[in-house]
Amino acid sequence: MPSQKNTQSLEKAKALIKDGKAFYFTDFTGLTVAKLEKLRRELKKNQGGYLVAKNTLGYLALKDFGLTEDQADKFFVGATGIAIAYEDPVVLAKILKETDNLKIKGGYIEGQYIDAAAVTRLSQIPSKKVLLGGVVGSLNIIGNFVYTLESILRSLVYTIEAMKTKEVK
Repeated sequence: MPSQKNTQSLEKAKALIKDGKAFYFTDFTGLTVAKLEKLRRELKKNQGGYLVAKNTLGYLALKDFGLTEDQADKFFVGATGIAIAYEDPVVLAKILKETDNLKIKGGYIEGQYIDAAAVTRLSQIPSKKVLLGGVVGSLNIIGNFVYTLESILRSLVYTIEAMKTKEVK
């Protein structure tokens, strides 16, 4: 029979996890308390969270997401923290990768569990904001190109009209 404290911790963990789009499993052993709090603030500022729970409770909380016992044996070993991305998973991967003394064990994104190398590759992708800025910039360039073509055609039409008017006279 689980204790009341463990039951409450499990419910709290499930409440934090339920809205997550991606999860990253980390080993925070090398972090000081101050660095861990700084990491939590940074994650929160970027629509994320950080959950430290006992390994069994972490496994039970993520079991609804299809976490198997084999995967749990890989991710829930030693001190485990779960970074939760509520919006853009790439931004959180970058933050975790840039944090000194934080070891990334793996992650869960789009219904798939991935290893630490995949999380590192994910952290190298430009953020959603940067990609959208590139698309908007490209659309602006296309708009300018269309305007240039339109002005060339307009000049051609005016030239033909001028020639036609000159011939009539």
